[in-house]
Amino acid sequence: KWRPQGFDDLIGQEPITRILRNAIDQGTIAHAYLFSGPRGVGKTSTARILAKALNCQAGPTSSPCGSCSFCTSITDGSSVDVMEIDGASNNSVNDIRDLRERVKYVPSGGRYKVYIIDETHMLSDSAFNALLKTLEEPPPHVVFVLATTAPRKIPSTVLSRCQHLPFRRISSLMIKDRLRKISTEESISISGPALEIIARAADGSLRDSLTILDQISSFSSDISETDVKDLLGITD
Repeated sequence: KWRPQGFDDLIGQEPITRILRNAIDQGTIAHAYLFSGPRGVGKTSTARILAKALNCQAGPTSSPCGSCSFCTSITDGSSVDVMEIDGASNNSVNDIRDLRERVKYVPSGGRYKVYIIDETHMLSDSAFNALLKTLEEPPPHVVFVLATTAPRKIPSTVLSRCQHLPFRRISSLMIKDRLRKISTEESISISGPALEIIARAADGSLRDSLTILDQISSFSSDISETDVKDLLGITD
């Protein structure tokens, strides 16, 4: 529910949002991006926002409207032009060969076909080799976004064909502010020190902090510092 839907919504990744916005505004979109960084910092969300920005009815625009048919279908996950592939379960060479065949066809409605490959480092060596040529010279209507938590496992031949954007951990202050905003919107009663502990326990991952908040809101209706400590098993 609280996944960011636009570049303005993304927190803690300002250099990356600036690079992508400028690339869209200047018409210099790369044909392949590699988003790397720890879990829960916004890699897949950014990939989806990029897909919206490229295919939005008002676009390509760095501020997608979020209400046109293309934006809503990408938000729902029903867009035929935006393919999300899980690298862990589609890691064979045959899966990549199949992808290479589909890449040739033009988008059905939008301007671009966007392929988002999550956990790219899980692909086999032969799958990476099969992907190389397509990554180097894809059709003009295709953009690849590879997302990984382990960039060291990506072969250098693949790295050299992508624009590498490293995502960083989000500061606990930013996480705390976002948690406060969400708590207010969701009418969750939680104290400031309790938010502080959750933000610190999340260790730079906004998704982890939301998981903890979700859990703690089922645990108590008026969340105090002690409740969070009890749930997380933190000593004083």
